[in-house]
Amino acid sequence: MSAKKDVEKDVKPKPDGTSKVAVRRSKLIYEAYQEEPDDREMLFQAAAMCQVFLPRREPLTPSEVWETESGKFTMTVIPLPVMNPATHKNEYIGLPYGTKARIILANLNAIAVQTQNRVIDVSSNNLTQFVKEIGMTDGGSQISGVRDQIARLSNSIMRLTFDGAEWQDNTNMPIVSRFTVFKDSNQQRWPEQIELSEQYFKNLVEHAVPLPKLHLAALSNNATAIDLYCFLAHRLHRIPKGKPQFLAWKTLKDQFGGEYTRMTDFRTNFKKTWDLVRTLYTDAKIEQKGTRGMLLHNSPTPIPQQLFMFAK
Repeated sequence: MSAKKDVEKDVKPKPDGTSKVAVRRSKLIYEAYQEEPDDREMLFQAAAMCQVFLPRREPLTPSEVWETESGKFTMTVIPLPVMNPATHKNEYIGLPYGTKARIILANLNAIAVQTQNRVIDVSSNNLTQFVKEIGMTDGGSQISGVRDQIARLSNSIMRLTFDGAEWQDNTNMPIVSRFTVFKDSNQQRWPEQIELSEQYFKNLVEHAVPLPKLHLAALSNNATAIDLYCFLAHRLHRIPKGKPQFLAWKTLKDQFGGEYTRMTDFRTNFKKTWDLVRTLYTDAKIEQKGTRGMLLHNSPTPIPQQLFMFAK
């Protein structure tokens, strides 16, 4: 049986006994596998956020600061308070987190890159269509969740730190520099229009990592899988041909498994995550080296590079 038939057999949704989420994910994986690379619709992620990542779960308190690192590179995400229009007091609403934040940000990035405009309309008039376009079509609860994550993205600032041998470089970079809130009868605080910060937008345009929209949709219930996919899409094509890079399990755990205390638990779950990612990123060339780690080889990008250069 061919490799393609094997994949088709594995990912076709089962008619009975499977949850709606599992059926939808299987269908998306199947559709993504059928999609030709040249036909893939593009989303974008900033290169820095393909190395360090937003929280995968909601932090315990709305004012909690999030920190993650990759080698000498650290990202700290700091929540900012926003004024409650009813009480006129500043309140924290928390950090962006989970799969929604990742997919929403990739879609906002795509709008900004493709229009070359930092200002994005996320008003209620456009939000229903926006939610459909990013593959979240479960009605009002999804719209509310998308609004919440956009508000969290708008009220957070990133600090990017490179800790060199003789110097340390720190950059403060808000994703959103300005947002407009129109008050309604319920005194809601949803942004209606956002403006990406000039610094973030410049960094995004210069170092955007193209990602297949359908692939992210297929991973939309697994934040670690999205992070791994983004990491590989940014990393693999930069590895010199014939000079594979080895990543020890400790290095992988530091980057992708900070919530795990036991290495064996992380390794078991990470292998399952990689099995899911490679169903979509079929050109990714990675060898598992038992209890030592993983060996990464030069691989094509999931979006052909000539298409990305044309899109920019």
